[in-house]
Amino acid sequence: MILTKIDVRGLRNLRDVSLNPAPGFNLITGDNGAGKSSILEAIHCLSVGHSFRTRKVRELITRGEDEFTLACQMLDRATAQTHRSGLRRHRDGTTELRLNYEEIRSIAPVTQLLPVKALTPDSHGLIQDGPSGRRSFIDWGTFHVEQGFFEAWKIYRRALSQRNQSLKDMAPDSELNSWDEQLVISGTQIDGYRRAYTGSLQSTLTELLNAMGSMFHVELSYRSGWTDGLDLSAALAKSLPNCRRFRTTTVGPHRAELQINTDDGVLARQILSRGQQKLLVYALHLAQLILLHQITKKPAVVLCDDLPSELDQEQSGKILTQLSLLNSQVFLTSTEPQSLPNTAFEKFSVVGGELRKEV
Repeated sequence: MILTKIDVRGLRNLRDVSLNPAPGFNLITGDNGAGKSSILEAIHCLSVGHSFRTRKVRELITRGEDEFTLACQMLDRATAQTHRSGLRRHRDGTTELRLNYEEIRSIAPVTQLLPVKALTPDSHGLIQDGPSGRRSFIDWGTFHVEQGFFEAWKIYRRALSQRNQSLKDMAPDSELNSWDEQLVISGTQIDGYRRAYTGSLQSTLTELLNAMGSMFHVELSYRSGWTDGLDLSAALAKSLPNCRRFRTTTVGPHRAELQINTDDGVLARQILSRGQQKLLVYALHLAQLILLHQITKKPAVVLCDDLPSELDQEQSGKILTQLSLLNSQVFLTSTEPQSLPNTAFEKFSVVGGELRKEV
């Protein structure tokens, strides 16, 4: 799926912007604060409903406005079918969604149609920060390649919310047990999907690092979120005293962890330099894109925010070459386009929140 038209109104400093991007590489230049990254944020919102920078809608709406409105036209290059999607988010938190002119309640159908991967200057947090970001990273890939994952996750989250409320209310064991069956079934499914995906991602990552001439090897290790050797049912029973003490469910897929280790078992963040960590993060995201393409035959839309500030020209060239091989539609921002490798870009510039196509 590629984007053929994007309309943005009332997001950040983009009051009324329309963009007809190329199917390949699109370069957006401009001074700091001009609105380059805001265009990438708009594309990310179209896919998942929120920006890669924030989930707070009030931070995205143009000052003095009550809402932002996004619309796009998408083309499935395999079938030549066109889809249209729209998103409006209000300052009071209400949201309106449309897909092919029909109102929808969840953005998941749009996310499935339009996978978007954001590579940003703070992406190194995938290695440095806590486990929630790495869970989200694994779930992005699993969502797009495992058809049953999203339904299992919805069931799990609903049962988890109910169980946690029962714990807060100090409900009897019988009430907690009424939610355990759903947690165990859906949680075990989620665990299986994630484990299978991590194994496939490991193989793809190893091949990619070798192809990029990396001087280090990485091992991905997935931990379920409960004690090894126990099934989830036994883990829930064993953890009940702690759950009652903290009034929340302390085991399960919502506590899972993806460890990123070097080949000697040391955490990557403890041994790799900052530059190596940045390269590894881009390689991890690229491996996800490669795996997505291999399994679904669909390329994702890729957002690269200020790539030259993160990687040198040689490394940037390797990233762009891989994206080209995947036939991805790519949006890049830069204040220094001369530092990018020689690549065929459709060029746009942003000045004061207005977008111009360069000839």
